[in-house]
Amino acid sequence: MTEKNRYDLIIIGAGPGGYVAAVRAAQLGLRTACVERKHRLGGVCLNEGCIPSKALLDSSEYFHLVSEHFKEHGIITGKPEIDLPVMMKRKESVVEELTENVRKLLKGNNIDIIRGTARLTGSNGIEITGEDKAVRTITGTNILLATGSSPIQVPGLEFDGTRIVTSTEALCFSEIPDHLGIVGGGYIGLELGSVWLRLGSRVTVIEMLPKIAGGLDGQVRRTLQRLLKNQGFEFLLNTRVTKADVNDKGIEAVLEKDGNAQPQFFDRLLVAAGRRPLTRGLNL
Repeated sequence: MTEKNRYDLIIIGAGPGGYVAAVRAAQLGLRTACVERKHRLGGVCLNEGCIPSKALLDSSEYFHLVSEHFKEHGIITGKPEIDLPVMMKRKESVVEELTENVRKLLKGNNIDIIRGTARLTGSNGIEITGEDKAVRTITGTNILLATGSSPIQVPGLEFDGTRIVTSTEALCFSEIPDHLGIVGGGYIGLELGSVWLRLGSRVTVIEMLPKIAGGLDGQVRRTLQRLLKNQGFEFLLNTRVTKADVNDKGIEAVLEKDGNAQPQFFDRLLVAAGRRPLTRGLNL
């Protein structure tokens, strides 16, 4: 093992957990490497989560203000229109700028960025397979796992990337759904539901519990639900999707509440029922 392949700390994952830890470790004098399998640094948060969703929330809020509130201030603009490709392009530019800043931050702190998929080979060894299938082995006195998370798949609602989607695809729709169904009343579904509701979709949230945003304080949660309902959200609580048939036009779903089943049609179905640690393939 050559000296260049030996590190004080190896971090698997270049998201907010990984890159911040890498910078701090380098500041403390550790020879540090950060392994990332995706093309861009920043992890789910910067590429497929917090940042793109906030960019679309920002754009959709402007559209909502122009459509609903400018006239209250005596500002007459006519009927606004949405250029969805331009909106998506702006979102991508925001993401690209921030991920490039992460790359510069790591390079500026002399952290080795290693591209590829990591697999543990022992208490100190890591095997990295690059896009070209070439394999490289490195060792670290310490190894930090910062691999993030992936969406939980609900049985019977398998992701197809087009009709039944994760939050990643819901950030990249090529057209505004007429009726967007959201399985799960957590913050991910509510954020993305807010985006598409403002842009013109009918949004229905299906939650198996008697409340949305279960982790929030009760008063905050009730206030949030009231505000979202006033904006146009439809909430089906104590309800679960028992079946979803996909066809060329959309999704024919069966919703069940208190033992009673009713059909419901959606253009798209976003499954946002939680996330799980992304540890598959690490050979833990």
